Amino acid sequence: MKPLPAAARKAVADLSAARKLMAEARQTLARLSEPGHAAHLVDPGWEWAQQLMEERRAKLLAIPGVVGLGLGVRLRGGAPTGEPCLTVYVRRKYSPEELAAGDVPRIPKTVRSGKHRLPVDVIELGELRRQVGAGDSLGPLNGGERGTLGALATDLDAGDTVALTAMHVTTLQQFPVGNTAAPRFVSPIPGGSQFATLRQGTMSGTDAAKLALDVQQPAVSDLPSIGKVKGWRPITFPGDQGTTVRMFGAVSGFQSGFIVNPVVSLPGESLDAAILVNISTQGGDSGAAMVDGESLLLGFLVGEGGPALSNLRVFTPASLVLATLRCDIPNS
Repeated sequence: MKPLPAAARKAVADLSAARKLMAEARQTLARLSEPGHAAHLVDPGWEWAQQLMEERRAKLLAIPGVVGLGLGVRLRGGAPTGEPCLTVYVRRKYSPEELAAGDVPRIPKTVRSGKHRLPVDVIELGELRRQVGAGDSLGPLNGGERGTLGALATDLDAGDTVALTAMHVTTLQQFPVGNTAAPRFVSPIPGGSQFATLRQGTMSGTDAAKLALDVQQPAVSDLPSIGKVKGWRPITFPGDQGTTVRMFGAVSGFQSGFIVNPVVSLPGESLDAAILVNISTQGGDSGAAMVDGESLLLGFLVGEGGPALSNLRVFTPASLVLATLRCDIPNS
């Protein structure tokens, strides 16, 4: 076997050092993050793109059919170029013939501000389908929707351990509200007994709920086939573009995928911040926790897009969930 050239040996060493540096940076970010910090963090060199998107947000969202916006990386021939772009998500993408007829509103091909310009990609999202199904691991005692217990956390107000999942699993939009009684939940263990009561949750801005446990235990989550959740961190852009992630759903079991768009706002789906991920899931996986290679929690599964995005799943960021529900997951 011929020996590697010196330049190739250096490239191998550089890749190893870069991987170690990335892991250390993620762990540092996790240690420095607290509930209430921004749901997404943008690289300072890309802040102009974030600012430009915010300047054009209201105008773009006012176009009929537009349901969300996000920062992404421009593709050419299916390959990423490294250039930022503005991704506009629509309920339905019109054909060239429909656009040529002039009967539908036009979305600009680029947006500008001063010397900066962002190309625009238009993606059909369709109707977001919350992924629930009967007979799965977690759900209200009286039946109906079922989902996945995502992770255990510490309630910053009560000081006890709570379970986190998707709010739509509870069949309620908001809790507490009015005189609505708190639903009881059945155990994630098949055939198990009642184990928790809904304490708080919302589908406004996010899709998340916390459940008060009947029997207290440490706020430590050990995900099957993944291991211990070692804390959480906010999503970064463009650093998390293409990041490999893992999850364990009550129906799908262990799944691995990658982040397609880490910074998405979907007001048309009442999600202030979202993460689009290429990963396989099924009904009943809602609420499942998504972690990175360092086992740091990044988000919780909400659902899937329409047929045009059948390979993509929508997650709500852990940073937003923890801030909204006043919870934390200790770093270890």
